[in-house]
Amino acid sequence: MSDITLRNASRQSLKILQWQIAWVIAAAAVSAAIGGVRTGWSVLTGGGIGFFWTAYMAFTLYKHSLNKARQPGAASFVTAWLVKLVFTLGFMVIAFRSGVMAPLGLIAGLFVALLAYWVRLAFWPPHRQSAARRANDGSSKG
Repeated sequence: MSDITLRNASRQSLKILQWQIAWVIAAAAVSAAIGGVRTGWSVLTGGGIGFFWTAYMAFTLYKHSLNKARQPGAASFVTAWLVKLVFTLGFMVIAFRSGVMAPLGLIAGLFVALLAYWVRLAFWPPHRQSAARRANDGSSKG
């Protein structure tokens, strides 16, 4: 992967993070209105744990884009994925054991964050915009 590709992936991750934040805040507001403040904070906390996935991967991609001498391998991305999985599970265990959070709200917040991630990734991929731009410019190479 080139450093430009990694920078683009990092930018895309930041856009996905903004998308996630908007949806989790909206879900937390609705949850707080329906289920109370505790439920709203729980959704926000679960969503914050979900944000960690995207923020960590954006940081990892950005870090790799700065290191021009060494291109990242598959092991680097698998390691990053394992680290974010361990942190996510650890944060969820801490939140559940705290007794302060509503368990269903935590799960709902994490679900909303992950759903927003995958919806944004599936329906607004960067390659669609690039392909459309190339087609309009007449510089498509087939």
